[in-house]
Amino acid sequence: MKFEAFFYAVEIADTGSFSQAARNLYLSQPNLSYAIKQLEEEIGVQLFARLPGGVTVTPEGQNLIERFRVIRREYDQVQEYVAMPHQKRTPLRIGSLSSSRAAAAFVQFANRHIGTPIQFSFQNFDSLDALIAEVVGNRVELAVFGIYSSYIKMARAKAANAALEYHVLGRSALCAIVGSGNPLFGRQGGIRMEELYPYTAVQYGPTSKDPSHSMLHETGLSLHSMGEISVNGSQIFFELIRSGQAVGLVAASPESFHKYNSAPDLQILPIEDCELQAEYVWMKHKNMPLSPFAEEYLNILSKLY
Repeated sequence: MKFEAFFYAVEIADTGSFSQAARNLYLSQPNLSYAIKQLEEEIGVQLFARLPGGVTVTPEGQNLIERFRVIRREYDQVQEYVAMPHQKRTPLRIGSLSSSRAAAAFVQFANRHIGTPIQFSFQNFDSLDALIAEVVGNRVELAVFGIYSSYIKMARAKAANAALEYHVLGRSALCAIVGSGNPLFGRQGGIRMEELYPYTAVQYGPTSKDPSHSMLHETGLSLHSMGEISVNGSQIFFELIRSGQAVGLVAASPESFHKYNSAPDLQILPIEDCELQAEYVWMKHKNMPLSPFAEEYLNILSKLY
C-alpha cells in the first residue's frame, strides 16, 4: 500500500474527476486510475463510483476518505516543520491540584518568556496519586499542591515511597471568603463556622476523586451549608462568590491572599473555631535536578506565601 495513494483519493473526492485530479497532481490519468485501483483492492473497499459525468465517493469510502484527510493534514504539518528553521524549545512542565497560587505564579513566570523558544505547560490533576505518577514518569518536572493537616503524614509517605523530594512552601489556616453581596462582607475580625451555614458553599478542586483536597468535606461545612456547588477551576469559584451571596473557603491569610488576588469585592475572614490548616508543597523526582526555569518559577511562587 503506497502512502501517497491516500492523498490521490482525497484529491479525486475534492474534484469529483479523475482527469482534473490527475492534472492537479501532475500525474497521467492512467497512472492515477491504476494507483486508486490498487488501493481499493488492498483495502477491500470501493472508494469511488464511476459515473458518466465524473466520480462520487461511495458510502463505504466516505469514512476512509475523511481518515485520509487527517493523514494529509498531519503530513503537511510535518513537512512545514521540517522546511522551516526552528530553534530548540526549552521545556517546563508544572503539575497542580487546582492551586490558584500555583496558577497565578505560572502566569507571571510565563509572561516573562513569551516570545522566546519555550515549551511550557501547566496542568491540573484529579488526585495526589495521579500527580505523583506524572512526576515519577518524568512527565511533570515540578508538582505543586496544598494538603490539609489531617492528610500531611499520608502525603509525605506517598512522596517518600515514590522517591520524590517533599518541600514545604508555607502553611496557612483556613479562612472564609465572601463577596460584596454577602451580608458578612465588611465584617471586622473573625467569624465562627456556624455563621457560614445559611449560605451556599462553593468548592473548587478535584474533590470527586480526592476527598482529602476538599475543604468543605474536611471542615464539615458540606453537611451544614445551604447547598453546595463544586467547580474545577478557581476562576469560576471566585466569580460565583464575587457575584452573589455564596461563600467559600481558602487556605490563606488576608495578606497572602491579596498577593495573588487583589479583587476589591472579595473579603477574607479568619474562622475562629477552625483548627484545620493547609500545608503547601512542591515536589520533584530525587534523581532529577531542577532546571533553571523551574527554579525561577519556584522563586516567584514562594513570594505568594
